[in-house]
Amino acid sequence: MSSGRSKGPDEVFCESCGEAIKKEAQLCPNCGVRNGKSGGSGRSSGGHDPTNYQTSVSDSWWIGVLLGTIVWAALLVLSGMGANLGAAGGFVVLAVWVGLPLSVYFDGQYVRANSEWDPEIALWVLLMLVWVVNVVVGAVYLYRRHEVLSEP
Repeated sequence: MSSGRSKGPDEVFCESCGEAIKKEAQLCPNCGVRNGKSGGSGRSSGGHDPTNYQTSVSDSWWIGVLLGTIVWAALLVLSGMGANLGAAGGFVVLAVWVGLPLSVYFDGQYVRANSEWDPEIALWVLLMLVWVVNVVVGAVYLYRRHEVLSEP
């Protein structure tokens, strides 16, 4: 059912009928079928194109986010119980206060380059610096990360 003409530089062929259509077109004007990743650049309708990002960051930074969130939750519980953590506790607080935002920063780069989600990395890092809030934010981040990276 193709018109037989060649496509122009700003066109792609419809995945259904083969008609030349504009790259930006979401629906083919000839057959009405939605073209999956129209635009020729692999860009989905969500606006984030992971192929625009490259990273050499490991996919295991999420472990730092998980451990940091767990440690902050434990520190919250211990402080509520009135536990005296001493110098070792102070070192743990400092390590987690630095480690959790760093883990989110590097993991965010991995997620941005490997999924359709484009996390606002600066916002996530800032939220991880706020005590008590970072426990909830860490859990939300990990849930969202799992959601976008486990999609087929």
